[in-house]
Amino acid sequence: MTPLAMIALDVGARALSKILRQHGGRAGTIAADVAEAAVRQVAGTLGIEPTEEAIAAKYDSEPEAVSDAFKSVEQDLGPIAQAASEATQSYQRLIKGDRSSPSLLTRIWRPLNGILFALSCLALVLSFCFLMLKGDVQTIANASIAYGFLGTVLGTWAGVVGVYVWRRSDEKTSGGI
Repeated sequence: MTPLAMIALDVGARALSKILRQHGGRAGTIAADVAEAAVRQVAGTLGIEPTEEAIAAKYDSEPEAVSDAFKSVEQDLGPIAQAASEATQSYQRLIKGDRSSPSLLTRIWRPLNGILFALSCLALVLSFCFLMLKGDVQTIANASIAYGFLGTVLGTWAGVVGVYVWRRSDEKTSGGI
């Protein structure tokens, strides 16, 4: 039996997946996704329920079929897991390079971008609140026309900030602070 099959059946794919997600950081999450996908694919190939128990029972009755299914899954999912791992490592190298750059702007542009975005949104909200309190309907009407442009700019900016926050959170949980 293949190493993937031995681990999945001995530890239990659900338990292994939970451990990897809780303690493995971003790489653990990728490994857990691959382990879960492997169990689903093996079960699908064998035509059984996607549980460790069903796979173990099938192995007791048809060990060759289960071994072949695991070999097939390892060939299919191995390159995907490798590509995801390389992408994560590449991103970590990029962030590490930014943090250790001699250029102040390169070191601070991501956090500064987040701060500026928050301040811009606050200024926009406070401006509209002030206009509403003042009762300046004409200016609010004119500003709402410009919102198509403002919405596009702020939405794009929010995406940049969101990706930074998401990836930085992954970096912190994986210990890459």
